[in-house]
Amino acid sequence: MMKCAAAWVLAFAVALTAVPVAYAEDAAGNPETENTVQDEAVKEAATVDQESLNDQAGQGDQNPDSTEGSVLETEDEKAGAEENAAQQTTPGEGVETENPAAVDPAVESEEQTQPAEEAQAEAVQQQTETDVQEKATPETEQEAVLPELTYRTHVQDIGWQSWKQDGEMAGTSGLYKRLEAIELKLSKSDYEGSIEYQTHVQNIGWQGWKRDGQLSGTQARALRLEAIRIRLTGEIAEYYDIYYRVHIQNYGWLPYVKNGAAAGSEAFGLRLEGIEVKLVKKDEGTAPAVGYGFLKNVLYYSGHVQTLGNVKEVKSGSVLGTVGQYKRMEALSVRLKGMDGYASGNIRYQAHVQNIGWQGWKQNGSSAGTTGKALRLEAVQIQLDGEIAQIYDVYYRVHVQNYGWLGWAKNGAVSGTSGFGYRMEAIQIQLVPKGWKAPGSTAHAYLKNYTNNDLTYSGHVQNVGNVAAVKGGATLGTVGKGRRLEGFSINLNDSADGLAKGSIQYRAHVQDIGWQGWKQEGTLAGTTGQGKRMEAVQIRLTGELASYYHVYYRVHSQYFGWLGWAKDGESAGTSSLSLRIEAIQIKLVPKKDSQSAYQTGKAYYNTYRYQNPKQYLQIRHVQKTLSGGGYNLSRGYMGLKVWYVQRKLGLSGRRAIMDSTTINAVRNYQRRSGLSATGVVDLATWKKMGYSESAWYHLGAYASPLKTNPASTRSDCIEAMISTAYQYLGNPYIIGASGDPNHGLDCSGLVMQALYSAGIDPAPVSPIRHSRPGYEYECRNLWNLPMKHVPYSQRQRGDLIFYKSANGTIIHVAIYLGNNRVIESWPNKVVVWPVQNSHRSLIAGVARPFV
Repeated sequence: MMKCAAAWVLAFAVALTAVPVAYAEDAAGNPETENTVQDEAVKEAATVDQESLNDQAGQGDQNPDSTEGSVLETEDEKAGAEENAAQQTTPGEGVETENPAAVDPAVESEEQTQPAEEAQAEAVQQQTETDVQEKATPETEQEAVLPELTYRTHVQDIGWQSWKQDGEMAGTSGLYKRLEAIELKLSKSDYEGSIEYQTHVQNIGWQGWKRDGQLSGTQARALRLEAIRIRLTGEIAEYYDIYYRVHIQNYGWLPYVKNGAAAGSEAFGLRLEGIEVKLVKKDEGTAPAVGYGFLKNVLYYSGHVQTLGNVKEVKSGSVLGTVGQYKRMEALSVRLKGMDGYASGNIRYQAHVQNIGWQGWKQNGSSAGTTGKALRLEAVQIQLDGEIAQIYDVYYRVHVQNYGWLGWAKNGAVSGTSGFGYRMEAIQIQLVPKGWKAPGSTAHAYLKNYTNNDLTYSGHVQNVGNVAAVKGGATLGTVGKGRRLEGFSINLNDSADGLAKGSIQYRAHVQDIGWQGWKQEGTLAGTTGQGKRMEAVQIRLTGELASYYHVYYRVHSQYFGWLGWAKDGESAGTSSLSLRIEAIQIKLVPKKDSQSAYQTGKAYYNTYRYQNPKQYLQIRHVQKTLSGGGYNLSRGYMGLKVWYVQRKLGLSGRRAIMDSTTINAVRNYQRRSGLSATGVVDLATWKKMGYSESAWYHLGAYASPLKTNPASTRSDCIEAMISTAYQYLGNPYIIGASGDPNHGLDCSGLVMQALYSAGIDPAPVSPIRHSRPGYEYECRNLWNLPMKHVPYSQRQRGDLIFYKSANGTIIHVAIYLGNNRVIESWPNKVVVWPVQNSHRSLIAGVARPFV
């Protein structure tokens, strides 16, 4: 402050008469000058001649932009001016000395002997001070000129930028460029003191304090500034605070700090990119809010890794463990160090360990997990306590077997997995200023596996009704009881933390209805009380659930039994085959788990499981029925009905053909029986012979029962054909016959019945036509059917072997059994013997009914 009252009054008077400078900011934040009008009342109250006062103060003309105006720059200049003013000012002019010890002893003695003059001087001074206080504004009373703060930064690839003023940004934002040096200075201040600053520099640390425009940092060394402290010294520190904040790599703007506090970061390796500095009058109410504007890396962690043992300690944000090496983390320890003078508090953590589960909480360097037991870490929780928890959030994420990096968790939340049996392979832990955004995605920081208890399903079964819910993977419905499953519903409990969220949807293909709409969350798919079978189902997942899981399902279908597993909306069951679902199983399986157990074959059929290519005989798993068996027996007819007539007439042992001998015998029988002697056997003659009407129709139009179904394989069909042929083994050879296994037949008749049982209709070849005149050799017509012909050398079980006469005409057919053996009807009965034998040795070719 000024050294005496006289000098103070002199300076105040000068300020009143000079053109004062008031500083404001334009829209860009740059200082502007503005001339103010002298208050006339203040001019009139001045008792000292203006020009004389200007001379006494030694000021001359004032320059608003000059630093040599009303503010004297050096202590010597201030002292000289005050001394000059004191010498030219007398007590009679009402100016009081501020420091009594500085008054000349002679003057003091003179004043003591002149009380009247002293009283008069005090009165004049008091009146002057009163007038000035009444006329002066508060701004005029407290400061004549606002201190001016300027600063500039040296930026990577740019160099020195232009000077910035109070509150402006120096540096860059969004350009990823480091600050390398800084200079700050104050000017135009009425107050003694200076501005000092120090910087924390890459590879150097904290440099010494600099002041008033000196360079802090480095040039031409490509070293980043990482933190800064700024403070005021001297008298100006009593009236002003210095506020500042920095823009740092990865985080952006940190909160303001003030008066020598550190701003930026230490031990994180983060560059300063920008800075703002503000000079604020104490208690003015315009100061920015301050916070924790300095990040100090006090977090360190180490661990124990499979086959590597103990691994060295790393700092905040670093990766501990391995990635891509498939090694489990077995232990973890975390600590805070370098906390002295920074903050108080500690860090706590616990681990979820294979076969153990959650261990107790550890802290400040204690080991969580195990060593020497080959047990994997699966999840962790970490949290801060004390003052440090008010400065930072602690974020952490883990690298997990099969999933890789999960999302970031924070402040005690679980990170990792449980229920999957997946190992933790690496971890990152990072301190982040309180309330700031996470270092990355926070999605799916913790994954908990669904259990079978979380998935349940129930249904409605034929003749049983509603059945109780079963757990995931269990069988709903019946097996081996021939009961249809008519409806079902599914429920999924996803309420536990860490479970992927979403829903499970399903629908059914129902008899006479087809595909219904999608259902979910316990709604019934299918029907109840309508007696309708479910034939197929589809099940799918939605939401996050679909990202992490497959839903597998399979059905037990009529004829097929358990079909293969379907997944994620695929069809399971059958359609167009009229087959019922009898039971179902459903499972949730993590996508990252092995899926091999569910690769079990085809899950859905809308055609037969096996079918010949379209150019060949088609398989129809439908029972063949023949009509037209009630034909009369006239000349040339053959087969079983002829065989029975001959037996009645005593002609056994003859070929079963209506020849002349047989016809004459029939006429004689008809005459004896009072029937019209036509020689043709009709139903009346048949019945007169003592045979039934049903046999009349049946014996001439028999088709073997179907042994296959839509679920049958090629092998099933072949074995069905052969097993039917074996039913006739030993039965007599009867020309033109093709009846049931209680009777004889010929070679073509045997093949026809074998094919019927395996789902092939050899039409137009049939037992009815085979009995007619001219169709004795149906083997020739069988050869011409659309079957695949293969070389004899490629013959397989189930093929048909055709034989020929010496002139090349096809005369016989047999069923190949393999190992060069056939089953055939010739010469006297159905036999199994070598392909080539004394009766048949000329092979015409091979036809394959099941391709």
